[in-house]
Parts: sequence; C-alpha cells; structure tokens
Amino acid sequence: MTTNAQPARAGQAEAAAVLRAVKKSYGPVTVLDIPELELKRGQITCVVGEILIAGRPLQPGRADHAKSLGVSMVAQEFPLVGRLSVAENLLLGRHTRATANAGALRRALFDRAGTRQEARDLLADVGVDGVDVDRPVEQLPVPLRQMIEIAKAWGNKPLVLILDEPTSSLGPVEAEKVLDLARRHTAAGGAVLFIGHRLDEVRDIADRVVVLRSGRLVADLSPEEASEERMIREMVGSELARGDIAPPASVEARTVLKASGLTAEGLGPVDLELRAGEIVGVAGLMGSGRSRLLHTIMGAQPRTGGEVELGGRPFHPRHPADAVAAGIGLVPEDRKEQSLLLQHPVRWNATLATLRRDSWRGVLTPGGDRERSAKIVKDLGVRLHSQEQPIGSLSGGNQQKVVFGRWLHARPDLLLLDEPTRGVDVGAKAEIYQLIDTAAQNGLAVLAASSELEELLWICHRIVVMAHGRIVADLRREQFSKERIMTAAAGTQPLTASTEAPA
Repeated sequence: MTTNAQPARAGQAEAAAVLRAVKKSYGPVTVLDIPELELKRGQITCVVGEILIAGRPLQPGRADHAKSLGVSMVAQEFPLVGRLSVAENLLLGRHTRATANAGALRRALFDRAGTRQEARDLLADVGVDGVDVDRPVEQLPVPLRQMIEIAKAWGNKPLVLILDEPTSSLGPVEAEKVLDLARRHTAAGGAVLFIGHRLDEVRDIADRVVVLRSGRLVADLSPEEASEERMIREMVGSELARGDIAPPASVEARTVLKASGLTAEGLGPVDLELRAGEIVGVAGLMGSGRSRLLHTIMGAQPRTGGEVELGGRPFHPRHPADAVAAGIGLVPEDRKEQSLLLQHPVRWNATLATLRRDSWRGVLTPGGDRERSAKIVKDLGVRLHSQEQPIGSLSGGNQQKVVFGRWLHARPDLLLLDEPTRGVDVGAKAEIYQLIDTAAQNGLAVLAASSELEELLWICHRIVVMAHGRIVADLRREQFSKERIMTAAAGTQPLTASTEAPA
C-alpha cells in the first residue's frame, strides 16, 4: 500500500492510497486477490462481498506502519482492552493534548483530568454523550464498544479511514451518525474504505462500490449501477431467492414462554408471550433493552421482579446453565467473546451445547463427537476443510452457522437470538434466515433481537418494540413498517452508557 499525504489539487481527485497485487492465502486457499485498487480523496469506496481476511479488511503487515502513513481502521472485532477504562482505550498509544501541554513532571504523573476531558470530546465528536470514561470497556454493551472504536479511529485524524462493518451492532439512528462521519471525512479531503453487508447503507453512502467474490474483485460499480439486486448478483454469482416465511403459529399453539411484569436492572416491567412455531423480533434503539431482555430470560442477568413461565411451569434460572437444562438456547451478540473457543476445533465448538446429553457417564467418545459434528456441518452447509481446524479460521458466516447448528442439534423449545447475522455476508444471511424459518416450522419458538429493521421485517411473524427497557409496541406482520417501528422506538433518551450493559 502506498499513501499520498499531499493535498489534492483543485479539480482533481488524487489517490489517497493505492493497493497493487494484494494477495492473501490460508494454505492452498486464496481468500484475497486484487490486482489494483485506488482509494481517492473525497470519495467513499464501499466494499461488499462474501469473504474478508479473517473478518478484517486490507491492511499492511504492520498496524503501526499503517497508522504512521495516515491509515486508521475500525475493525469488525473491536481490538479494545477490556480491563482498561474508556478513556485509556481511546487514547492508548496517542500523544494526547494532556501530555503535550504538560511539563516533564506532569507528563510523568499523567494528567488524568485532561485525559478524561479529551476522551469525552472524542466521544462527543461522534455523537456519544454521557459516558463514564473511567468505566472499564468490558462492562459496556457491544454497541457502545463499537462507538468507542469508531471514536478512537476518528481521533487519529487519518488520511484513509477504513470502516469494517462499523454499524453491525447499531440501530438506524446510531448508524446514521457513523455514516455522517464518513461523509464528513471525505468532505474534508480524506478517503473512506467502507466494508458493509447492509446494502441499503452501502447504496446510501457510496461514491463507488467494489464487489468481491471469493476474494476477487468482480465488479466496480457507480452509485447508479449499484442496485441491491446487482450487488447481490455480483456477490453470490446468481439471483438470491427471497421467499416468504411460513405462516405464524396458530392461536391454539402451545405457549412456550410467558413473562408477566418481568423486571431486572434497567429492564421492565415487561409482559411477553411466545408460542411454539412463532418468530418474534425485538426492535429498539441502542440502550433500549433488547439484549437485556434476552439475557434476563437466559439467567445471565438477575431478575428483580415479575414471573416467567416456560412451557406452563414457573421458571427461575439462577444461571444460564439452568436455562439450557430447561430447554433454552442463546445465540449471543458477540460470538467470538461469548460463544466460541476460537483456537479449538470446529468439532468441539459444534457440540458444546450437548456435552452432557451426548456423553456416557460423563465421558465423551471421540468417534461420536466427530459423527455429531459432521452432521451439524453437513445439515447447515458449513464450508470448511476439516472438523479439526480451529473455528477461528472460518469466515464469520460459517462460524455463525456452527453456533446455530450447536443449538439446533440440542433441540431446545426456545431459541434466543441476539444480532443473529452480525458480521456475516449476504449469502450467509439468507441461509441463516432459512434456518430460523425451518426451525420455527418444526415448532421452535424464536425471540430475535436485532438492530437491522430489514432483518426483522423479513423473518418475523411479530415484532415488539422496546424503549427505556419496556415494550412500547407489539406489531403483527400486517402492521409492519419501518416508520411505525422507528416512531415507537424514538424517545428522548440520549446515546449514553447510563444504563448498565447489556444494551
């Protein structure tokens, strides 16, 4: 990669960065092969496609070298240090105002007050207010971590800003803040490389759309050429079938989950009922309580009041293990932190939810383990070389399919989905949607929280909308519309971390 830090001449769009003969392989498999790609000043280049490099976009071999050349990246998997505070993460490795303006003794002691204020200013510049900058990042919900990572990259004032799925955990309002940042950056003469799977955002923001398929550049489209249908066709090599979901469960179907006056810290009271075969979506802005609701049902967050019935019986989980034993599964928002053993084989990860059931007197047989994993891999169409390869070496979509397969193999009564397609490509999304629909047809009750309205509108029979920890609307399919959902979700609550994680 080469960069050009000189200002562009009037009337010309100079190259901010040029990539030539860029290749990346894992063993015999080439995952990236681009002869040349030029990123121009004042231009947002959007990249869409099936495969990324281990979930990250193009970068030189050394991150510090890239930074010195004026390149900053918002990674899909946030490289934040969980035990450090928000302020420490934001200013890590930077020459801050606080140290620049301090004498030698003050620099040695570190100006914490100045650092805190600089961190607040960085967050305010990306539209985030009210965050306790002394709070450890690991205690924050994923959407706020995403905004912190964005603020960190933005604060470097780069020439080239790489955004890899920067809105994957954000609702429409927060996502628009990120898109505005990209526009501000190019208006000031910078270049933006935007990798995204939300095609409506790509169409909204792009000055140019580069499409990758199996790591190879297959199309370079103008905004006028980049219709959703055209981008999907270029990405997957064919038209993508978008069939209707199966009809919702009948009113006679058995009630799987019933919550009455459910409360937890920052949640409720919530009244909610799900029937077998029903897919219910949970919509809301960041901090509305979407993830908190799922975590409380799962026993990962203590309940403070109300009653929950599972299959007609009182349900009081003290721990997620109680929920699993009772027939509940959870596909969490952050699969790498909350669901996968990245360095361990696919085989292990695929069968984690059924270790007790599949063992004999607490002993697992390797042959049976491989057989069960092979069935999950086959049934869900997971693309891999071997069950023995680390699951961290798979693409995001294939990792997510393994997580889904784990729970479908466990045959729960209720499946909780938190951002079920975060960080996966369009083709994998369609496959996951089909898995959810098929599971519901087989009698599974599904509660799916998502920041993507298109996703909920596509897969759900019913959508409940949350705001300030409560359900403020309950919409049947014939009532669905983006405007109605956003109107219900909107409120006066600012984008803050005042509510405890999860979001």
